[in-house]
Amino acid sequence: MPARLFLLVGPPAVGKLTIARELARLDDVIVVDNHLVNNPVFVPVGLNRGGGPGLADTDALRARVTDVVLEATVAAPADLSHVFTIWLPDEPGCRAHVERLRGIAERRGARFVPVWLTASSESLLARVAAPERGQRSKLTDPDALRELLEIPRLPAPPDALALDTTDLDPAGAAALILGG
Repeated sequence: MPARLFLLVGPPAVGKLTIARELARLDDVIVVDNHLVNNPVFVPVGLNRGGGPGLADTDALRARVTDVVLEATVAAPADLSHVFTIWLPDEPGCRAHVERLRGIAERRGARFVPVWLTASSESLLARVAAPERGQRSKLTDPDALRELLEIPRLPAPPDALALDTTDLDPAGAAALILGG
């Protein structure tokens, strides 16, 4: 089977990393979650520690880390599959990011598998405060999540698989993704 590049897109607490880890367990996929890119910037600048820079202030640094991670993905052996996770608002740069990953998959001879994840607001708000989320510098503030959920999300491309994780467990989601 040719390598695949999975892209899991969804809001915080939708289960992106958990599903990515399940894909890795089932199919030996390398997990490249958004915090692999974000935390090398978020942690040293003290994001969310009060008085420090805001998210937008970290954009340029996170873009540089993203470039390095994507360069390493291109350099990986052709038989390796990857799963990327991210939340994408409806902005031109986000559409370009999806197409950049699609292009990387094509250059590597890999199948591009975009997956758009959703869940009910109630479910997301219940999940976001889980203590383990704080261990990875993930969003844990329900009020901040409410604000993010008001931002229009990037529409799924026509070839995307759409999954609602409100009542779908990670193993079920991974099975649907691998079967698609």
